Amino acid sequence: MSSKLRELLSRFRSVGSVELAAIVATDGLLIESTAQDGIDVDAICAVASNGLAMAESLGREIDKGGAVQTVLEYAQGLVVLEPIGNDAMLLIMVDARDDLGYVRFLAAKHRGELENALQEI
Repeated sequence: MSSKLRELLSRFRSVGSVELAAIVATDGLLIESTAQDGIDVDAICAVASNGLAMAESLGREIDKGGAVQTVLEYAQGLVVLEPIGNDAMLLIMVDARDDLGYVRFLAAKHRGELENALQEI
């Protein structure tokens, strides 16, 4: 796919607790990713698209607007979902809560670059 997208996603993976960084179409199809060995990236991306759809629906239902970022916290880690344009999302899977603030900072910092790199493919 795009070497620019891959390079941007590698910035997230450089954070020790990040297990997966991916750009996913809103229908769940993987566009680009970088992940630890043994992670079923395609399966996670397919299911994660439903998480963002749920957050978007909830925002409309309660008149709060579209999702800017969704954080799902589990017993053994977190998933961060952030819309990138109208047709894709950033998916970050983290195994420790400690780096959540930094991961969210990186998502905000690189949002424009991610959008531009998506437009180039």
